[in-house]
Formats: sequence, structure tokens, C-alpha cells
Amino acid sequence: MAALPALPPASAGGSSRTAAPTHSLQVNLVGMPVEELLELRSQIDEKLPVKDLADVDLNRELVLQMLQTQRLQSDVLKDENTPANQRAQVANAVAAIIAQLARVQSEVYTSERMKRIEGYLIESLQQLPPVAQSKFLELYEAGEGKALA
Repeated sequence: MAALPALPPASAGGSSRTAAPTHSLQVNLVGMPVEELLELRSQIDEKLPVKDLADVDLNRELVLQMLQTQRLQSDVLKDENTPANQRAQVANAVAAIIAQLARVQSEVYTSERMKRIEGYLIESLQQLPPVAQSKFLELYEAGEGKALA
């Protein structure tokens, strides 16, 4: 079986609550294969209620979904009795998840780039006379109203 990529670290998004452990963990996770870790996570996720969308790290969930689908693909490819159309369906699922990850990565890059541009714009505006600053803000706000309509 090909090595699966490492899981990304949990992002700062979503719930940032940290709880002190109430008991010792009875399962040794060190050295546990990714397949078993994914299965344990699935079992835990079934028991944990999601209270808010902010509690869900969509990027991480997408990567986990890709890992699970890759695992399924590996299992399907090993099974010689699996029909070709089912093999193709699993391959298509992996490709679709990879495409979604690429879109997310592009959107994050674009968002981060726009934040940097906004920062540079604000710094530049602060160097302008107050009249020019006011005119820019007037145009900006007028444009925002058009964009939302």
C-alpha cells in the first residue's frame, strides 16, 4: 500500500476550546497505521455532536475525506473481484476530492493575497491628504453598494 500523506495540523479556525483530560487514554496511538487512526476518528466523530458550523474545520475535513477515499481506492484495487466500473467510481471520487482541494487552496491563496493588497492600500492611503482619503472611501462605499446589488 502506498504511503498516505500526513494529516494537516488542525487550523485555528472553528472551536478553540481546550479541555483538561478527565481520564487517561487507554489506546496507544503511537505507531498506529493511518487506516486505523481514520477508523477511530470516524467512530469518535459519530459520537461528537456538531453544534455550529464554526466547529467544523472544512479544509481538514476535506483532507480527511481524501485520505479515507484513497484508503478505499487502495482496498478496491487490491480486490480482484471488484468490477471495473466500481474501480472507476472510486478513482473518480479521489480525482474530485483532489480537484476540490485545489480549488480551496486557490481560494485561500486569493483571499490571503487580497488581505495583503488591502493592507498595502491602507498604508498608502494614510500617506495621502485627508481630501483624497475621503474621496477614495466615498468611491469605495459606492462601489460596495453596487457589488451587493
